[in-house]
Amino acid sequence: MLLKPLNPDSGGRIEHSIVASWPGFVAKTSRRKTDYSISYASHPSEHYIALHHFSRREGETRIDGLPGSSLSDLRGKLTQIPAGCGAQGWTVGPSNEGHVTMMFFDPVQLTSDIGRMYASSAVRPKLYFEDADLVDAMTRLDRVLSDGDGLTDLYAESIGLFIVARVLELSRHDQVPERTALGTRSRMAMLDEYLRANIGNPVSIDDLAQLAGLSRFHLIRSFRDSFGATPYQYFLRLRMNEARRLLTATSLPVAQVATKVGFSSSTQFVKMFRAMEGVTPGSVRQR
Repeated sequence: MLLKPLNPDSGGRIEHSIVASWPGFVAKTSRRKTDYSISYASHPSEHYIALHHFSRREGETRIDGLPGSSLSDLRGKLTQIPAGCGAQGWTVGPSNEGHVTMMFFDPVQLTSDIGRMYASSAVRPKLYFEDADLVDAMTRLDRVLSDGDGLTDLYAESIGLFIVARVLELSRHDQVPERTALGTRSRMAMLDEYLRANIGNPVSIDDLAQLAGLSRFHLIRSFRDSFGATPYQYFLRLRMNEARRLLTATSLPVAQVATKVGFSSSTQFVKMFRAMEGVTPGSVRQR
């Protein structure tokens, strides 16, 4: 990506970014404090999706093959640039530091996770469109990147895979074959047992997918259908239930309870426990 300030004498950092990567995709949250112009050309196999969190006083954006847009209020708008496509634009007076959340992904690398039909979906360029599911997921991903407060890869990677699948789902022409109900039930029972046995250990999407013999995307979809929650949400609930049991049935210090339920930081444990239970671990013990 080429980023060039329109007003080089305005002072301050042009761009501040936080970047994280997983197999097949990269996530980035970026803030640009000055007026800027931008030129972008995607790699031959790389798709791009972005959520804009700002408005601008003036500007214009063009994606190859589409009419340009001088829309000012870009908040909640999405931009999609398929592999091999380019874009150009300029912005004056960005609010909210020109905040943008971006994802770059290669569907070929993710074929085993999302299925061949998804990987071969014809993604088309889109400029400043809306999709509630994508906006919600991109916002959550941005929060994970920005907070950096120890949330596990299981959560962040789940969001990223959902975003990839949603982008391709909007473009695909065929449905991904469903797994049989019996096979799904047995797989999910096995995963439930595995998660309960590893409450104090780190668990990744790859771990669960390999155990169940599913792609990462199929795993997340089947898990949600079976348990009504993502693997991260379900695992976190198991951890909080075990933490409550340890707090009421043992005299272990809170820091040790945090370690036993998989938190490396007692501060993060207390914060998460209070958010989910509405009380602190100490107050549960006092009761």
